[in-house]
Amino acid sequence: MSNEPTPLPPDRVSDCAVFEIVGIDLAGPLFLKNGEKVWIALFTCAVYRAIHLELVRSLSSDSFNLAMRRFIARRGRPKTIYSDNGTNFKGSCNELSKLDWNQIQRECLVNSTPQLLVGGVAGGRGLFVLLRSYCDVL
Repeated sequence: MSNEPTPLPPDRVSDCAVFEIVGIDLAGPLFLKNGEKVWIALFTCAVYRAIHLELVRSLSSDSFNLAMRRFIARRGRPKTIYSDNGTNFKGSCNELSKLDWNQIQRECLVNSTPQLLVGGVAGGRGLFVLLRSYCDVL
């Protein structure tokens, strides 16, 4: 009897650019010197395990969307985004689904539409174990 490891999901073994497939989670709250609460958005590359951190001022979808815009400006637009079932991620998912991506592609010459997968992906992905370990350190 041999114990063969479970095959990794295709997203984890595909040949792609860094941050093309990402997992997103929030860590916090952290308290600033002035007493203000902030959170950290962790963007983790599913293939190369690289991380990108962004400061988030509140748990609102708008605040997360600003962090997402900063991430995209710095690292490029991901093809696939995995997140947990947080309400701020659901709100962002709803906002992304309302956009007319064909019009955006025509105006901005963007190559592809990101796929945002919310909920039901945390268990067994391995990506969220990594995110959790970063959250514990913070």
